[in-house]
Amino acid sequence: MARKQAQSSKRQSRESTVPQRVTRFIADLPRLIRVLMVGVFALAVTLSLSPFVDYVYDRYFFSLETVLLPALISSAFGLVMYMVGWWLIVGTVGEKPESRAAMLWYVGIGLVAVIVVAYLLVIGVSLLNFGE
Repeated sequence: MARKQAQSSKRQSRESTVPQRVTRFIADLPRLIRVLMVGVFALAVTLSLSPFVDYVYDRYFFSLETVLLPALISSAFGLVMYMVGWWLIVGTVGEKPESRAAMLWYVGIGLVAVIVVAYLLVIGVSLLNFGE
């Protein structure tokens, strides 16, 4: 009986797709690594959206009474990214997160945000000049 279960688990592991293996890998990471990953992705989303939000605000909505608004909007996106990541990837203490497709979307968005931040650093965040 145990031999059949071992064979079926080997067969399932061979038949699992790459996305399933990636989500399982993410779910099996230590909790501290998952917390740091979620924090980095949230910060990257905030930093990558800041130039765009600043540009739109400066061009269309600028007012001296609301100069803090772009920072609040960018921070809100980062906070939402952090909360979604905590729910999907970290979970509560003692809980092992489920492997689900939304994890891949989250990690994909996070990696794109990190790449955008790296690109903005390389080009010197020229978007802050607003093309003028």
